[in-house]
Amino acid sequence: MTIRKSKFDWAALNRYELTEYLCSLHPKIVNNEMSIEKFHRIVGNHIKKVVPIKLKKWGDSNVDNNCVWVGGAYYSDLDRQKQKSIELVLVYKSRANTIKITPINFQRSCRTITHTIMHEVIHMRQYRRRKFKQLPSYNSTAEKTEQREEQTYLGCPDEIDAYGFNIACELLWKFKNNTDKVIEYLNEDQRGKRRRHNSWRMYLKAFNHDHEHPIIKRVKQKVVRYLPNALYGKPYRNRDWIS
Repeated sequence: MTIRKSKFDWAALNRYELTEYLCSLHPKIVNNEMSIEKFHRIVGNHIKKVVPIKLKKWGDSNVDNNCVWVGGAYYSDLDRQKQKSIELVLVYKSRANTIKITPINFQRSCRTITHTIMHEVIHMRQYRRRKFKQLPSYNSTAEKTEQREEQTYLGCPDEIDAYGFNIACELLWKFKNNTDKVIEYLNEDQRGKRRRHNSWRMYLKAFNHDHEHPIIKRVKQKVVRYLPNALYGKPYRNRDWIS
């Protein structure tokens, strides 16, 4: 996967190719104990060879040992100034000095990095197509502050759109591209079931597992609409606003 940074086309990113490229680091990293600084440098340099992003390293006590959490951000003000506007954040266990990542955790991290970058590219397209205007947030009426803040964030139309693609990708991985099983999973009442965290379950939890909630309905519709593109590997079939 070779892309010239001087003529970078965000529309050229394909989730299959990017994940495969990231996973090519497997021999250098998996089951090899190394300092977190070295791990971060190897992964960061590898990503920057093909995607012009900003990279940040954080620490969090909630991260499990020998695991990596992934976050991201898109900065519309930097994009308007034609500077690097997508940031990838790799989060490690606080006060840990070394990491020895297992094959399964490394594969999950590669997929999450890909999904995060795609998520921010969708935000980039949203802002560019409306000339960098910001949409109003969702007005949550939840009583608890933490849930109200989460609903305000997740209920934003931009986030529904970006997470719609993420959820489509995550569930296609989970069900090996079987769209019927994906739709069945989306319609299932998952309250009280112990299952691995994913973006869909994040939405269900934030909105009390209420499948009749308008936000949950909108997310579900967006996921189903994105399934063909997720199978194709890209959120968009054209280069409008992101080339």
